[in-house]
Amino acid sequence: MKTRILIKEGEYRLTKAGVPDAAIDAEELYCFMKGCDKVILFLNKEQEADKETEEEYFRLIEKRASRIPLQHITGKQEFMGFDFKVGPDVLIPRQETEVLVTEAAKILREERKSAAGARHKSRGKLLGLFSSPPVQEVLDLCCGSGAIGISLAKICEDLSVTATDISEEALALARENAKANRVEIEFLKGDLFEAIDTGEKSKRVKTYDMIISNPPYIKSSLIALLQNEVKDHEPVGALDGGSDGLNFYRRIVADSYRYLKNDGWLMLEIGYDQGESLRDMIRETGHFREPEIIRDLAGRDRVVKCRKV
Repeated sequence: MKTRILIKEGEYRLTKAGVPDAAIDAEELYCFMKGCDKVILFLNKEQEADKETEEEYFRLIEKRASRIPLQHITGKQEFMGFDFKVGPDVLIPRQETEVLVTEAAKILREERKSAAGARHKSRGKLLGLFSSPPVQEVLDLCCGSGAIGISLAKICEDLSVTATDISEEALALARENAKANRVEIEFLKGDLFEAIDTGEKSKRVKTYDMIISNPPYIKSSLIALLQNEVKDHEPVGALDGGSDGLNFYRRIVADSYRYLKNDGWLMLEIGYDQGESLRDMIRETGHFREPEIIRDLAGRDRVVKCRKV
């Protein structure tokens, strides 16, 4: 059969299985199988597909019809224009999280520009003539695939990123992604700040210019209601935020001020209905200036940002 008919049949089978975006996935699977892009697919859509191609394609369609995520079949997901290897041990990077990274990058660039301007004003002094703004340090908590920290390291100059996760499997994948994207990142294993805390309260702890995180924030009772692709194939530990979805935020908000430099930023991705809860939680600490809520393209609360007093 012709390629366009083959793909149409794939779309039909995915639709019948209840797969969201069946038409898109049918094309994506063909391009993955052939190692081509959508342009090549369009140019070759009238070509006849041989029997071997048909069999291989429908094997992939069958996998997707069983609700295995497309990204687990292809082994990758694009995020912020970069390719990331993904698998069952990490949450698949979502487009909504790009709001968090974009806002964080904007802040880091503005801070760096401001620091450079201050040095420029000191012209005539050795510091102003020969030094550049110091390297900015970012801590990425619950890093998963490493998409957030790696993307920031790619798009921001002179950035030092430390990324932590409690899962060794996630960290192994994140290290692969950092290497593939040619960035140097320090990966540490531990439960939130445990990964960087020496445990010796008398010693001065390391502080950062920014702490950023997309922690688990789905209410435990809602996990079972998620799409099959999510609840059956992505790690529950990267989804479950406790009875009200706020467990990880309580811990991060309560402790983050200790690990932030003066005027340092706390950046968190949130669920669409968690903005006011996070705003109140942050206000109650007394450690931050007034928090701001950033909405995504759909107009839903997506990011909360605040600055240490």
